[in-house]
Amino acid sequence: MKIFMPKKKIMFPLVTLIFCCVLLYSANNVFNITGLLNTKIDIIKEKEMKFMFGERNKLGDQYSENSVGYNVGNVNYQENVIEPTESTLPYDLTNQQQNYILLQNQYKNTNTSWSNFLDPAAQYRATSIELKKMIDGDSYRNKSLGFYYVFDYDYTMDALKELDPIIEKTAEAQKTPKALVAAVLFREMMFMGQEDLLDGLPVIGGKSIGICQIGLENARFNEQIVHGEESMIASKTDDEIMLMLQNPKQAVYFCAVQLRARAIKQTGNAEVNLNELDEAQIHKILEEYNQSKITNTIGPMKTKTEYAKETYKYYKLFLKYYDLEKAK
Repeated sequence: MKIFMPKKKIMFPLVTLIFCCVLLYSANNVFNITGLLNTKIDIIKEKEMKFMFGERNKLGDQYSENSVGYNVGNVNYQENVIEPTESTLPYDLTNQQQNYILLQNQYKNTNTSWSNFLDPAAQYRATSIELKKMIDGDSYRNKSLGFYYVFDYDYTMDALKELDPIIEKTAEAQKTPKALVAAVLFREMMFMGQEDLLDGLPVIGGKSIGICQIGLENARFNEQIVHGEESMIASKTDDEIMLMLQNPKQAVYFCAVQLRARAIKQTGNAEVNLNELDEAQIHKILEEYNQSKITNTIGPMKTKTEYAKETYKYYKLFLKYYDLEKAK
């Protein structure tokens, strides 16, 4: 027996959909709904960034050559010190007048010609732009929902600038290129998403914690390889180490130690100097830093080989960036 089915009328749902879209468009024009949402998103991002990186000019731990506290290598921690911030050239290149005034003020403190001063400064800015373009073009970073990411480029570069004294001292102590430590931190911060805010929480949180994105077990493993019984975290509880990983200034240390631990495992040399390793060895160290176990890159899910390849590019740019920073 043949059963006749009623024909679906699509005109009414279509007209309703168009009518709703027109209403939403009109409401947005009148009440600026998009603007309000963007403002709320910016506020949320700011709160998240402060949660991950910490409020500026607050009491915390910092490295100091003449400090009282625990010592690792030739680096010391000093507690409860307010770290002064430095004024830097802004990374927003749209305000040319402000940039020009800052350049003039910096030039007054040099003994070089204006042309010799300006060229490194221009290259320095160009390298910064290249870093930003590389991030924006990355398939992982390029999401239509911009609020997914906790850190943005300007905030990350400001954070690295503020952490610069710690990065430099830590890199020197761990015989690791400063640019390599900075590149890994830059990479980990720039790709930190909303779910990373839950890191360290039981059940729902991931194992990797803080701006270095290192887990508790790895932190202990790395310390055992690099410092053995002299490890500063040997007597600390899991909760204490987790708090240290969440402290950006201490996270720099854990980042450098993990890089060094991977280098020791790779070379078999406890005194290895990462500044003397070749490109292939650095690639392998970056692969093991990431430790991804997936076999194919799918969107934000990267193989450790792909992670190493991309992070090495940031490393080369940071080498140039720091050289130009000294010259400008």
